[in-house]
Amino acid sequence: MNERLWIGLDLGTTSTKACAFDENWQLVAMTSAAYPLLHPEPLAAVLDPQQVLQAAETALGELRHKATGVWAAIGISTAMHSLLLLDEQYQPISPIYTYADGRPVQQMGQINEAEARHLNQYTGTPVHPMSPLLQLLWLCQNHPQLFEQTAYFSDLKSYLCHRWTQNGLLLDYSLASATGLFELIANDWYQPALELAQVHPEQLPDLVPTTEVLHFRPELATNLRIEGVPLIIGGSDGCLANLGSDLLKAGEVAMTVGTSGAVRATHQGGLLDTKATLFNYHLYDNYLVCGGATNNGGKLLEWAFHTFAHGQTNVGQLIEAALAIPKPDLTFQPYLYGERAPIWDAAATASFSNLRGQHGPLEMTRAILEGLTDNLIVILQQLETAIGPVQKIHLSGGLARSKAWRKLVAEQSNCTVVLADTEQASAKGAAMIARLSLG
Repeated sequence: MNERLWIGLDLGTTSTKACAFDENWQLVAMTSAAYPLLHPEPLAAVLDPQQVLQAAETALGELRHKATGVWAAIGISTAMHSLLLLDEQYQPISPIYTYADGRPVQQMGQINEAEARHLNQYTGTPVHPMSPLLQLLWLCQNHPQLFEQTAYFSDLKSYLCHRWTQNGLLLDYSLASATGLFELIANDWYQPALELAQVHPEQLPDLVPTTEVLHFRPELATNLRIEGVPLIIGGSDGCLANLGSDLLKAGEVAMTVGTSGAVRATHQGGLLDTKATLFNYHLYDNYLVCGGATNNGGKLLEWAFHTFAHGQTNVGQLIEAALAIPKPDLTFQPYLYGERAPIWDAAATASFSNLRGQHGPLEMTRAILEGLTDNLIVILQQLETAIGPVQKIHLSGGLARSKAWRKLVAEQSNCTVVLADTEQASAKGAAMIARLSLG
């Protein structure tokens, strides 16, 4: 008898991964398909919607050949903060603007501190160029003709729902809560934010819970050989990663350093007074995920490797060599790529302090690692202020492979630090939401 499998489809910024999990949540098969993050002009970071959808179909189709059990359901995880403009026939008239697009930086300065704090408290999304709220302001002011031509303001998830299913233009509460346009308590579009962005509710996707069951268009289901398999709308990648990592308990947080970095905790309840320094996003039911994301993670370390390689052959070797020397009397502000949490300043820059002639490549790399870690600890401390003390940190991402760095995090946080062992946490979270939705 074929085993029953739960499928998680994780649409990221540079690739889509399709994962099959068995009844015990073991990963039994995985496929992926990549696409480029495009930079057509300075600060731009966009995706081609057709390339993304084709990659998602390719990944699912290949997984169907590898995972031959009975597919119980498919759940979707999608990267946050995307925006896509559609015409009256629901066809794209723009690329997908991603969280990494820094062009709305001037619009950030048009919202004063009191307004930013109010918006953050009610919508859960800090005011920053990453958010669709700021992206919409930028489009309205810099591309008014395109803005006026837009019939629907969509995103990657809602566009996929419209193209793949018979259910229309839908968006889940989880991704909606990362737009800056959604009211957490009401689970509806937030009128003051819509007025600021100059959009109307009827131009936006219909909102549904993360457990909403959708139905594939028959021709697509036939092509992928998934007839009768329900599709669950799912949520955002960061929130579903907490679910997939079993981080629903108080006092435990996820700390991830991949290309960027993040510190996230799950809590139950609604509004938090985060002093406009943290996000607060919907997961499912009354579970929310609070935390902060930094731009300066693995990408910063890649820069350090290319700049200060010092004979090391890869980033991992440079990290180990730098952490093996004593901490220098040298500090580094790690804002090489601007910053989200903890300072929410897209124009921030990096700098060394106390740099002297005796400081070489390893001392400078050690200072970079200390600065990166300090940044994450500040986010952790802000999180503790909002939701209470943290006892355990679950580390993941490439940097977490370094035993020396794990020790550094434990020393600076005064917490127990463990290495997260969940493979493909976002995809697993999407598969778990699929199972929850079917009871």
